[in-house]
Amino acid sequence: MSSVSLKERIHTLDIIRGFALFGILIANMIAFKTPVFTEVRDMIEGASLPDGGMNAALTLMTAFFVDGKFYPMFSMLFGLGFYIFYSRLMKRGLPAKKMFMRRLVFLLLIGLVHLIFIWSGDILHTYAITGFLLPLFIERSSKTIKIWVISLFALGAFMMTALMLMSSVGMNMMVSGEMETLENLNSSADLAASVMANGSFGEILAFRFTNEVVLILLQVLFLVPTILPLFLIGLYLGKTGMFTEIEHNIKRWKKVMWLGLLVGAPLVGLSVAIGYNVFDWAPYLTIPLAEGLNALGGPLLMLFYVAAIVLVTRKSSVEKMLMPFASVGRMALTNYLMQSIIAVIIFNGYGFGLFGQVSKSQGVLIAIAIYSVQVVLSHMLLKRYKQGPMEFVWRKWTYSGEKKHSKAA
Repeated sequence: MSSVSLKERIHTLDIIRGFALFGILIANMIAFKTPVFTEVRDMIEGASLPDGGMNAALTLMTAFFVDGKFYPMFSMLFGLGFYIFYSRLMKRGLPAKKMFMRRLVFLLLIGLVHLIFIWSGDILHTYAITGFLLPLFIERSSKTIKIWVISLFALGAFMMTALMLMSSVGMNMMVSGEMETLENLNSSADLAASVMANGSFGEILAFRFTNEVVLILLQVLFLVPTILPLFLIGLYLGKTGMFTEIEHNIKRWKKVMWLGLLVGAPLVGLSVAIGYNVFDWAPYLTIPLAEGLNALGGPLLMLFYVAAIVLVTRKSSVEKMLMPFASVGRMALTNYLMQSIIAVIIFNGYGFGLFGQVSKSQGVLIAIAIYSVQVVLSHMLLKRYKQGPMEFVWRKWTYSGEKKHSKAA
């Protein structure tokens, strides 16, 4: 029941996890500093690039290289982590399913606290809810899991595109010939920016709860079909020994890398082109189609990133160079929550109140600064302790019942 020793750890996984956290922070920066109502406005008017060459270039680079690539990476690692956790407990004769469920309950509670009191972009509660389905697949063959992955990806992309298209068409019908509706959206975005930039903690909490949190909780079931196949990719990689026996799977990793690049990159490129209306299509079509394509291409490009990291870290010199990412990755839960806390202090009214005032390039610089601080703090803390603080509490929660049971026995 002791924590995994440093010798037992797969450092490549920690590096990938740290890399994922950096990408997630870059992707989330737009949501930390911009009203959510602007996304609704984009579905009516179409997305546009910000002013300034650097801001426009960074927006396009983020859309191609980051958006929809790193939360799938984090999700894949969750599925892989489930397999490692479950299989180790089974080998030790412990009730793996029961303990995994206990682990998910903790994640759900932390996610809800994060969602309600800190930031509306929480993914942990969705992971927890989706995670309850994972034990259904642990005994399935690799082939069966692969079929589920492909089927759920197709279903998830179709559902996302269809739902967004219906919403987009509906909103466009509402505003057709009615400038008042569009003006209301603009005023809602302005109100959101004002509340977030100037409000107290209580005012922002009340505004977010009524305008964001409730809607996010209602949408969670629609996200499960898009998250589950990402979990199953991780489960598949675990069952096939792709990480534990890297040298025996080099050819497979190379196939994954080239598949991700040659199929994923064109899909993502087309998604970005449609999203920023290179083809001059009707605005109500562009965002849904772009998101649907990115839902397919993003995870494939993510697999290219993962395979590339696996292959380059076979060289000890490269692995050593990338170990700062591993320090952040070993404290993934702590650092994920820390990113939100730091960001809301920077942007919200009860902190520095910079909401709505930061450009794309400034947002990227802020993300780099936050992550750099996390690298230093993670390295310093892990020199003294085996785990981050949230990881320690999570483990205590997970194993506490079994320790009491062992003592009673």
